[in-house]
Amino acid sequence: MIEKLKPWSKINSWEKKGESLLLRGEEDLKIEVINEKVIRFHFSKNKEWRHNYSFAIEREISKIDFVVEENEEDIILYTGILKVVINKNFPNIKIYEKEKLIHSDYQNYGYAKYKNKVFSLKSFHKEEAFLGLGEKMGGLNKKGKKYVNWNTDDPHHYPNTDPLYQSHPFLLAWNSEFSYGIFFDNTFRTYFDLGEESSEYYCFYADNGELDYYFIYGPTPKEVIENYTFLIGRYYMPPLFALGYQQSKWGYRNKEMLMDIARKFREKDIPCDVLYLDIDYMDGFRVFTFDEEKFPNIKEMIKDLNKMGFKVVPIVDPGVKKDINYEVYREGIEKECFCRRSTGEIYTGYVWPGECVFPDFAKGRVREWWGEKQKKLIDAGVSGIWNDMNEPSSFPHPVDNFSKSWERHSTFWGIFSDHTDEVFYEKTFPKDVLHGERGEFTHDEIHNVYGLLMAKASYEGWRRENPNIRPLIITRAGFSGVQKYSAVWTGDNKSWWEHLYVSIPMLQNLGISGVPFIGADVGGFGLNCSPELFVRWIELGIFYPFFRNHSELNTRPQEPWAFSKEVEDIARNYIKLRYKLIPYFYSLFWEAKEKGIPLIRPLVLEFPNDRESIYNYDEFMLGPFMLVAPIYREGVRARLVYLPPGIWYDFWGNEKYEGPNYISVKAPLGRIPLFIREGSIIPLWEVQSFVGEKKQEILELLVYPGKGEFMYYEDDGISWSYENGEYNLIKIEVNDGKLEIKYLYKGYKSDRKMFKVKYLGKEFLLEDKDYIKLDL
Repeated sequence: MIEKLKPWSKINSWEKKGESLLLRGEEDLKIEVINEKVIRFHFSKNKEWRHNYSFAIEREISKIDFVVEENEEDIILYTGILKVVINKNFPNIKIYEKEKLIHSDYQNYGYAKYKNKVFSLKSFHKEEAFLGLGEKMGGLNKKGKKYVNWNTDDPHHYPNTDPLYQSHPFLLAWNSEFSYGIFFDNTFRTYFDLGEESSEYYCFYADNGELDYYFIYGPTPKEVIENYTFLIGRYYMPPLFALGYQQSKWGYRNKEMLMDIARKFREKDIPCDVLYLDIDYMDGFRVFTFDEEKFPNIKEMIKDLNKMGFKVVPIVDPGVKKDINYEVYREGIEKECFCRRSTGEIYTGYVWPGECVFPDFAKGRVREWWGEKQKKLIDAGVSGIWNDMNEPSSFPHPVDNFSKSWERHSTFWGIFSDHTDEVFYEKTFPKDVLHGERGEFTHDEIHNVYGLLMAKASYEGWRRENPNIRPLIITRAGFSGVQKYSAVWTGDNKSWWEHLYVSIPMLQNLGISGVPFIGADVGGFGLNCSPELFVRWIELGIFYPFFRNHSELNTRPQEPWAFSKEVEDIARNYIKLRYKLIPYFYSLFWEAKEKGIPLIRPLVLEFPNDRESIYNYDEFMLGPFMLVAPIYREGVRARLVYLPPGIWYDFWGNEKYEGPNYISVKAPLGRIPLFIREGSIIPLWEVQSFVGEKKQEILELLVYPGKGEFMYYEDDGISWSYENGEYNLIKIEVNDGKLEIKYLYKGYKSDRKMFKVKYLGKEFLLEDKDYIKLDL
């Protein structure tokens, strides 16, 4: 590859202009310092900077001043923590922390071009692992592999399939001494070759656009993520009901089926908070409509479900049926809301309604219009929006048979080919679709952010139309920054053990990529789930932040009672455990809102200096305290668990272990290996059938010996009042057998009256006060 590239040429002059450093040559470089650890490198293309906007970074980011020096060979920039050295005659960027080299270009290929493509090659230095890149198959560590970012609807993905539904061009480089991140802010089809081609360098590149990237220093992985999410934005506090169990199926075809499912959850004493409406609820699959025959008086149905403690979330697809008698289509035509081709005609594709047109979400007024259309759903009483098919997916010909599978054929594409790989356009828009008010964006540039922009339209529309209530918004497709608007699930998986397994590293990498509210369809969406697979998936699924059981049309029933009495009992017990853990999850979401730190964490996030941790990605930490080691192979009844440095306690039996160490753990069906770190403080609620069924007047605290602290967060779990200070933040510390509970902020009147502390078999019941000190 490298011999075809035209590298960065000699620097002729430089100038510090305001808060930017401009380096001039055959191509120019603009450097901006966001803070002492974050630096933006933005290269011109053909002596122009056109990328003066960002779909991921949607607010004005302030910058700081810096010092520049020059000597005979180099231009040197100082941020206070980092030193950037740029060779003038052989352009090359090296980044140091003090005198320690942490990152450098490969030769003078830090910027290179081939036709419209832009490249950046980086030397391998101490990088032991590459994490991030969002929703990708394979293990946690992406070193030695190559990936492409191009949102793709591929329900038949296998362990080596790439790409999938989301694109996150963010990379976290880790070694046991330090970590750094790179965010490549380019929405065209981008690539990350992390050592597949060469052992001397890794690279990232794009089919078009500009080389515009941010270097983000840690030194810890958590600090990298915190600064990355400072740029692209963080998740809001989810509604509390969204942390409960959620049941869905493409196949709840009418009101009677849905109400029967709801009644069975309550009769069988299995907690559940959310029921979903898949495409069957619509009139001829027309978005924002209801089928009055299958779901008569849907508003009353939703009221009845609400009284039973269920929230309802309907699916919304971007494909608008081409039907002149259909109000949404007619209005969209009148207001010029739909995507057009370069010839000026409205683009037509095929989705579930048949012939469809698609909103141009690159237009702000179209996003606003789409958000207003949600009012019909909101007025019916729904509690969120499920955005699907928004890669965007458009079938190449009419849909005539739901059971037909849309297989994607394997085709090779070359880095330097001018031929566009038609595989990736089979189920999406053709290249000549234009976006924006003036058609200023080609589909190549908008494709990867179409789902992000749809999620933004849903979120902002909800806040306008229903401003007092937090929604549950989920999306299948997305791009960096999608978490500002939506939760994410990993798309159409299968009832395969391999898909149970792959969710473990996939969700860890999505979390590293800034998305905290994540999950995979429990039990698998496609094909038939076996009883054993369902049990193991429920065992794991209670630790997914987004906990939904979802399955496809014409597959076997997959509700918790659909297999056997044994499976039902196990599922009930695990779902009830999830409901006990909701206050722990909710407090972790506060940390995600404040710092971007995910709930599901690779071991290296909590143990960044432990080299062994990077190899054990079939385990993960839930927050700082809980180590989850799932069973993901059929017939397995024991497994090896790696315990990082420190003291650990078996959650089920309280046996004590010392790490770092590998231990063999028995795992009969219905038992997932689960370990608690020393100094842990885990808040628990009383089990309820749905969130809000009971007043939680006693907060139970599981406290383990050692030294640790936890920030407990609470608000009403419903409204946006927390944004106005209506919340409580309580710091809970344990140290050498002493417990302290202290309000750091008090702005919300909680139902809680007491704390119940459990420690080494002892219990303490404490009245809720602003400050409590206890000898355990």
